[in-house]
Amino acid sequence: MKQVTKTTLSVLLLCLPLASQSLTIPHVVDGGGWQSTIVLTNTSANQASATLVFHKETTGGNTQAWAPPFVEVISTSGLTLAGGSTLFLHTAGTAAALTQGWAELNADSGVIGYVVFTIRVPGRQDQDGTAPAATASSRILVPYDDSNGFVTGIAVTNPSGTAQTLSVGFRTTSGGVSVNTLPAVPPGGHMSFILSNQFPVIKNHAGLAEFYSSTGNISMIALRFNPTSSFTAAPVYAQSGPPLITSSGDPYDPGGMPYPDPYPNPYPTTLPAGSTH
Repeated sequence: MKQVTKTTLSVLLLCLPLASQSLTIPHVVDGGGWQSTIVLTNTSANQASATLVFHKETTGGNTQAWAPPFVEVISTSGLTLAGGSTLFLHTAGTAAALTQGWAELNADSGVIGYVVFTIRVPGRQDQDGTAPAATASSRILVPYDDSNGFVTGIAVTNPSGTAQTLSVGFRTTSGGVSVNTLPAVPPGGHMSFILSNQFPVIKNHAGLAEFYSSTGNISMIALRFNPTSSFTAAPVYAQSGPPLITSSGDPYDPGGMPYPDPYPNPYPTTLPAGSTH
């Protein structure tokens, strides 16, 4: 009898709906030579559902509803994933103009995901970079490299319902410190930029950037570009608590001549997934 009860309980637990979760994919691009591939994996034994909601960047960091075209599905609402399975969703990538923004992943627990950015340039091999779907946090650490022709591209998303002004601290590898502010990111907003274009003080330096909001949570990605226009994803580290880089001191001298744009067209200059590659 005890064995029957135990077996019955196990079956019932497998049939119970999984707890929901909300993750952020902080950057999605399509068109202008770019394609995004969203990869969802159900790590549980149960069937799971997932819904992707997209937000297209307009002006001033504002966004509006977006329904990017996907090759595999017409709608990204109520997607079903069998237990222990993966779903690949490719944007069409055929539009002449670039569109960029971010996505919410609302899914049963056990569903994880990431996005692959692909750039196609005639006469060159395709290039890819990736970024994970993650929970938003109030503080994010971003190692950056702006030396020897390298640059770091950033995309920041505000998934909350109120505008957020972010403090941004920098500490170079030589110990120089500077504290700045990013313009307010609107509710549901999205901004993408080359870090040293937004904050010229770090030109020709490498170090650590720290983004902090005292009023809510944010989500970010970083992409590292080399002088040949190749790029790769760079990890960002979600943290909690007060910022580590707080003393502005005297802004360090970035030195050098005005930094040329090493990534002319067809690479966009506002970080689509290559922000400026």
